[in-house]
Amino acid sequence: MADKSALQASVRNKPSKSLKLLVAAIDFGTAYSGYAYSFKSEWPQVITNKWPGGEQISYKAPSALLLNPDESFNSFGFEAEQNYASLTSVEDEECQEYFFFQRFKMILKTTLQKRVHRKTQCVAENGKSVDAIKVFTNCIKYMKDHLLKALQDKITGEIFMEDIDFVLTVPAIWDDTAKMFMREAAENAGIKRDQLHVALEPEAASIYCQLMHLESTENSRFFLAGKERKAKYMVLDLGGGTADITVHQLKPDGTLAELVPASGGDWGGTCIDKAFKKFLKNLFGEDVLETFKTNPEYVEDYFDFWQSFEIKKRTFEVNKKPQENEKNTEKDPTFHIRLPVALAEIIGKKTNQDTKKIKSDIIFQGLIEKSQFKNDLKCVLGKLHMKHSFFKKMFDPTVLCLIDHLSNLIPTIKDLKVILMVGGFSECNIVHEAVKEKFEDICRVVIPNQAGLAVLKGAVYFGHQPDLISERVARYTYGIQTWPKFDETVHMKSKLVKMGEEKRCRDVFFRFVAKGEKIKPGDKKSYIFNALKPGEKALECGVYISNEEDPKYVDEKGCVKLGILEVPLQSVRDRKLEIEESLIFGHTELQVTACNCHTKKEYKVTFDLLSPNIALPEQ
Repeated sequence: MADKSALQASVRNKPSKSLKLLVAAIDFGTAYSGYAYSFKSEWPQVITNKWPGGEQISYKAPSALLLNPDESFNSFGFEAEQNYASLTSVEDEECQEYFFFQRFKMILKTTLQKRVHRKTQCVAENGKSVDAIKVFTNCIKYMKDHLLKALQDKITGEIFMEDIDFVLTVPAIWDDTAKMFMREAAENAGIKRDQLHVALEPEAASIYCQLMHLESTENSRFFLAGKERKAKYMVLDLGGGTADITVHQLKPDGTLAELVPASGGDWGGTCIDKAFKKFLKNLFGEDVLETFKTNPEYVEDYFDFWQSFEIKKRTFEVNKKPQENEKNTEKDPTFHIRLPVALAEIIGKKTNQDTKKIKSDIIFQGLIEKSQFKNDLKCVLGKLHMKHSFFKKMFDPTVLCLIDHLSNLIPTIKDLKVILMVGGFSECNIVHEAVKEKFEDICRVVIPNQAGLAVLKGAVYFGHQPDLISERVARYTYGIQTWPKFDETVHMKSKLVKMGEEKRCRDVFFRFVAKGEKIKPGDKKSYIFNALKPGEKALECGVYISNEEDPKYVDEKGCVKLGILEVPLQSVRDRKLEIEESLIFGHTELQVTACNCHTKKEYKVTFDLLSPNIALPEQ
């Protein structure tokens, strides 16, 4: 085991590049959220906040928010669940006016039918809507304020907001609209733009797995060792809502290069929750489950049950063999979970059974015997037991989508050595066993310690080492709208326009970077263009993206305008007005500039992608 001095020596090779006193990361998840931080002087040691609540102390709290009837903040996380349960137990109409939200992050995912913007609504349990930006802002603000209080309680002296670099995580497969939405919510929560960094979740996890040996002498091995240190590896980040997949390679200088565009889908852990909920509705009846969820008497039991299921679904061992002293000697191991007495009470009232005289097991078993599941289930001592093969079927659609996607992706990556599984859903035995079974003959499947915290801790590392990702791959083709001289052998006749004596082609897509092209952080692509008309007061630079590698026109299908950068012009005699337009790539967000070559004045723009009139192309 390496001693402390050896650890310190290795850390000196990667000093923190933050200019602040500390770095704090907020990992906003679909099901659970949390924060962690690290003082610059103590880097790379990371402190992860612990949330009391549920069955045990947790490093993450439920992504749940309770707002008062006037839409002001009430509580977050476990406290929000508890307060909501207490409120609903009171027979008071005013209590029904509170807004309770949970598992709402996925509304930010862009589809062909919808995309997020400032007017996007988030629907609460009472059926009423609130601006989604307000919901996300309140959650981020609570975690920010909780962090500040925790720091004040921990150290002597005062910590100010100006002392902190913040990092906010987002899925890599999300589009720029969702990233801007999260950034704006964070700014509304009181985090200044120049103190806020956006980290892509699988990149953060990749950084964590490369540097986790620095955090503890007990975890001193790289997941890539020896000859594999320069190998290609896949980061499979499985969270509550999404599967986020990237492929990286460790370069000789210790930085990471992305090799293919991020990909993935809605194959997170909440898919299993939905499948299990559907099964319960089929077994007990939809009205029973609705009463269990909404009746004030049972809300607290409802939250406890689903917290228990979250733990059970992750820890269920696929290949577990019955012990000699276990009564269950079936070859097929069982998944079991305690059923709340509240469910028996609801069923008893519905079926006119006296639950004071009839045991819950008898009520549950009676329904099982009448159901289509009677050969796969039984109720013993208040626990629902189901055959492993039956429970596994609830995972099959989600796992199949994931395996199919990986099966198509992996053959395109030459010499892939490792699949690195991170995220809370990766801790589920059924999932990582399925990945191992399918791909372990091709490459190693590695699940690091604390896989569920890899993104959160890696985001802190990213705040200290933001240039560790030295190369990314463009997810879209980026370009601007131009009006070149018309060429009848190249251009469509319908695009012909006359400008004085000149024939021009309108709406031509001038490509700066192609989809799939490798780009480094800060890569600047610049071209010089002339103002079209003499005496123009301004030049409008329209910036576009496309899913196609080489689009011809900006109004083609799959091509979308990000925005316009307007450059004021001043007439100069006997001189063409030249404007250098630049797109700066390689960071998690695009930057756009234009420079008047005569005055040398530079103009920058941050496109407002949250307007209801803008939409990004579906991946």
